[in-house]
Amino acid sequence: MNFKKLIRHFPELAHLPADEQQQLLTRAYQDAFSSDNRMRNWRSNFIAALLMTSLCFLFVLVIRPALGMSQQTSAILLMIIAFPAYLVVQQQRVIQQIRISLQKFLP
Repeated sequence: MNFKKLIRHFPELAHLPADEQQQLLTRAYQDAFSSDNRMRNWRSNFIAALLMTSLCFLFVLVIRPALGMSQQTSAILLMIIAFPAYLVVQQQRVIQQIRISLQKFLP
């Protein structure tokens, strides 16, 4: 985990020293992704993947023919829009999970 990139998402830690920030983020990360939360995380990832897959199928089977797009154009659009959108949503979800865990450890 790259703490320098991750710390910018948590402005509530800005007033603390760097080593304490890293320690708190480590504890929050371990709490958010502990074995106690494994099923919740797995279920959330599975639902997000199913939702993304169903939206892509909807696009390919319904929207693409309605717009008269070629297969190559629709594939490029999916790679340029759908996959990065999925990654951004997953990143925001992970940051939110860490933020919830971080609230337990902040003084």
